[in-house]
Amino acid sequence: MDAPADTQLMAALEKDEAYCVEHVLASGEAGSTEVVSRPGAEHLGEGPLVRKRVKRDVANVEVFSRLSSAADKHLPRVVETYDLPDQVVIVREYVYGASLASCVAEAGRMGETAAAHVAADVCDAVTTLHEQGIVHRDVSPRNVILSPRGAVLIDLGIARTYVEGAQRDTTRLGTWGFASPEQYGFAQTDGRSDVYSIGCLLGYMLTGVTPDAEGYAAALADSAVVRPELRRIVEKACSFEPSERYQSAGALRAVVLQAVPDAVATSDSWTSGAATLPNARGDNYLTLVTPVQLFGAFRVSDGTRKLGSIAVALLGVFLGALFVLAASQAITFPGQQYPVTLMLLMLFIGAYLALLCVVEAPAAILGAGKYGGGRHSGASARLAILGKWALFGASVLGVAFFALLIFAVVLNV
Repeated sequence: MDAPADTQLMAALEKDEAYCVEHVLASGEAGSTEVVSRPGAEHLGEGPLVRKRVKRDVANVEVFSRLSSAADKHLPRVVETYDLPDQVVIVREYVYGASLASCVAEAGRMGETAAAHVAADVCDAVTTLHEQGIVHRDVSPRNVILSPRGAVLIDLGIARTYVEGAQRDTTRLGTWGFASPEQYGFAQTDGRSDVYSIGCLLGYMLTGVTPDAEGYAAALADSAVVRPELRRIVEKACSFEPSERYQSAGALRAVVLQAVPDAVATSDSWTSGAATLPNARGDNYLTLVTPVQLFGAFRVSDGTRKLGSIAVALLGVFLGALFVLAASQAITFPGQQYPVTLMLLMLFIGAYLALLCVVEAPAAILGAGKYGGGRHSGASARLAILGKWALFGASVLGVAFFALLIFAVVLNV
């Protein structure tokens, strides 16, 4: 090994050792994916990062050098790349949120508006890649994250640059049911291959069934499940012949938004509540932030966010303790005593304050779990989420208080 190569390798090893592994997301023959952090970088507002190791014979280094210069909120920001023996290492921002796969698994098929939002965001991300000459090749539900800034397309581990004149790809990879026919040796992949995958993704969101499942065709053909106009869009995007598909992600985005006028293709639709996923009935599913997510965000947040989260949590503990203490006492209204009813009410309020002020509000401040994105999601998004929670909380408490008070008066409890 010559001196320059030796120096580069030592520098790469130093970079690699500077990261602390929080936990491993995936590991296999092709490489591994880890959540990492850089000690000492908290003052820069840097949150957790994702480090992906890809075998050299699979990775396309040119993809990530091009992606580093591409700025799109629907793509993860690449922090750095470096070479190790037999591996290419890519470090990118950690995108907070839930995968589309997990959301659909929990909530069922999505409504038209929500599905159109996601499809439009993914089309935007893919368009940016195509402008850089990059084909993603693995647009699938597990690689789409619903975050406060919209749907984010992640995992470019098997992405490739388009090679003019090539007959087929050197590596046939992708997610079964979403990968285009070209990825199985029929031709070279190009931008229309990603269009095929987005079409499959749209069909999956509208039906709640993966395209390779037995019931997918029947669900897609059911006009009560998928409107004929949207079904035709999915079918055209998923044509076997690339020439019969929409010829660009931008063209697919345009027809989707035309078919669903209520959909506005901006991330604003998600920033007001990245935790909510409208299903086919238009309901909202609220998923609570876990203590593990909260602790992880606290470790990598800057001092101001830490102090803010501690202050809100202490306020919640104080108010919750007051209500619990009040519930333990014999509370007397003038001329009438309602110990049982008011005890239940106070316990409910105390528990709710503990949830809101000890877990959810600090999570929103720190950018944890469903509120994620750290400094990249924007303070306005977190404030909007806090406001939504406050309004929801006030409504619940108001209804509960008057209902219990009426109950107490009527039954003379």
